[in-house]
Amino acid sequence: MSRLTIYFTSDTHGYLYNTTFADTLPKPVGMLGMEFPKDGNTLIVDGGDTIQGSPLTYFLHEKHRRQIMADVMNGKGYDYITLGNHDFNYGPGWLSEFLNGLEAVCLCANVEDLTGTLPIRKWEIRTMANGLRIGLFGIVTHWVNVWEKKENLKTLRITPPVPAAHEAVRALQEAGCDKIIGIYHGGMEKDLKTGERLTETDENEACRLCEELPIDLLLTGHQHIPFAGKMWHGTHLVQTPCYGKSYVRVEMDDEGNFSSQLFTPSAEQTWTEEETAVRADLESWLDSPVGHLSRDLWPGDRLQMALHGSEIADFFNRVQLWATGADVSCTALPNECRGFSRNVTVRDVVASYIYPNTLCVLKITGKDMREALERCATYFTVDAQGGIRISESFLKPKEEHYNYDFFAGIKYAFDLSRPCGSRVIRIERNGQPVNDGDEMTLCMCDYRATGAGQFPMWKACRHEKDVLTEISELILQYFAEHAMIDIPPLSTMETYLGTRRL
Repeated sequence: MSRLTIYFTSDTHGYLYNTTFADTLPKPVGMLGMEFPKDGNTLIVDGGDTIQGSPLTYFLHEKHRRQIMADVMNGKGYDYITLGNHDFNYGPGWLSEFLNGLEAVCLCANVEDLTGTLPIRKWEIRTMANGLRIGLFGIVTHWVNVWEKKENLKTLRITPPVPAAHEAVRALQEAGCDKIIGIYHGGMEKDLKTGERLTETDENEACRLCEELPIDLLLTGHQHIPFAGKMWHGTHLVQTPCYGKSYVRVEMDDEGNFSSQLFTPSAEQTWTEEETAVRADLESWLDSPVGHLSRDLWPGDRLQMALHGSEIADFFNRVQLWATGADVSCTALPNECRGFSRNVTVRDVVASYIYPNTLCVLKITGKDMREALERCATYFTVDAQGGIRISESFLKPKEEHYNYDFFAGIKYAFDLSRPCGSRVIRIERNGQPVNDGDEMTLCMCDYRATGAGQFPMWKACRHEKDVLTEISELILQYFAEHAMIDIPPLSTMETYLGTRRL
């Protein structure tokens, strides 16, 4: 019999129901299909990114509906949560509504609410029914400060997580806890098999936490890499995937050793009256018609889209140029993108552009453009047989297809036989070569404008203007103003392997 059982979820992004939102068929996803049998020696914990990131959360926010995420978590018996970077996306009011509706305790040692109104604690000691004293603390990646809109953080101070974790663990040790558990909305910066460092940034610092602190169990998130039963420097590690695809059960035996396992939610769900009503209203809204295309726009193979262009990305860029009047536009596709049927519905839009991004217009040079395209060209690698593959750096430690950008307003060519850093062989705009000193305006999402995704050149560029309407809403507006939208053929990029066009 276990002395302690912990159920852990993270990065659910509002995936409560048994749907991926692409259709209405029941899927084995969603918090409402998870089972957490509970007694006095059980804790239920969430690692953040809960209240943004799905058509459901978009629907609730845009239609000014009451959140139900806290209700669901209360019904499941959650004890503790921490905050994820996306929990700040809709501003302090939306976050406050969620936290004040929760019965669970929010632990986040490196987030300070300057108003003193949000129920956030740094750590807590929980005495279980069998007498075990469990110390828990929470932390979130401080890269929130890089990505988030400044107005959403005006009343918050977010500090680096490692010093905050040191303070929390020291306090829990002095209190004489039997076990110390960290809830970290962040992931691994090293390969857990080889120890090889995977990134030079401090966005993810789980390995450092394990190396510097006597944490018995670290519940991690943010990277969306599902694993259980891993160890690093004596700390037991777990992580869930995103979108409620699975959850983790951790058990501690009489000797104090941890074991853990991933579980898949049931596709069968039972809903309350309110959950039933919200789901019905959501589906009705998702199936609302918004416009028409000359043909379907379905996503293709990731590699082929990167090599030859993407019609969906072209369409996103078309909307961005329409909304901003910029000379050039860039956009990326999420890891999971539904695509558009010819007769477009709201479902097509919000399940294809899933982020709450707004738009920035930057004044850039041809040199900036070349550097950004060289970064995009690192998406490809060439094997010994001359085959083109997606670079491991975009696949591990997590898939980052959303960091490959597609451009409109220029034509460009890559030669993949060349080493990274010298693959861009042509950039043209209006039929003329783009030189390093040429200036132009470029629109992109606010996330990319921070330099995120290893595009540091954008952070240094001058801001011309912002369009603060969310891009998904701009897409809906574009359909409202264009009764029939013609989809032209792709023509912006070429890719070569030596002299052979791919």
